[in-house]
Amino acid sequence: MIIWRGKGLLVILAIIGGGFAGITLSDFILQGSTTAFSMILRCIILILTTSGLNFLLTKWFISKEVRILIDEKTGERIEYRDRSSLFFIPNRYWTWIIAVVLAIIFLTRI
Repeated sequence: MIIWRGKGLLVILAIIGGGFAGITLSDFILQGSTTAFSMILRCIILILTTSGLNFLLTKWFISKEVRILIDEKTGERIEYRDRSSLFFIPNRYWTWIIAVVLAIIFLTRI
């Protein structure tokens, strides 16, 4: 079961879209080469596209702006921030989590 708040599903979109873009880009650049250097380059491209897409989606769609809401009855001021998250982890931290997890996966496979 996926638990998200706000725009947390952008992380899933970044993983799928960045993974697809990274594989496509690395296949285009390396053209089927299977040397050790090309495999390392393929891993770097995949890490950069996936975590980079999450970074860009977070910058574009999740505002850091604090909105002030005022309760009409009590006059109390309430600060409202965009707290989008996936599995209770804010979207901006997923950029680093994705990069580290992919690096660990690739380092254990080499």
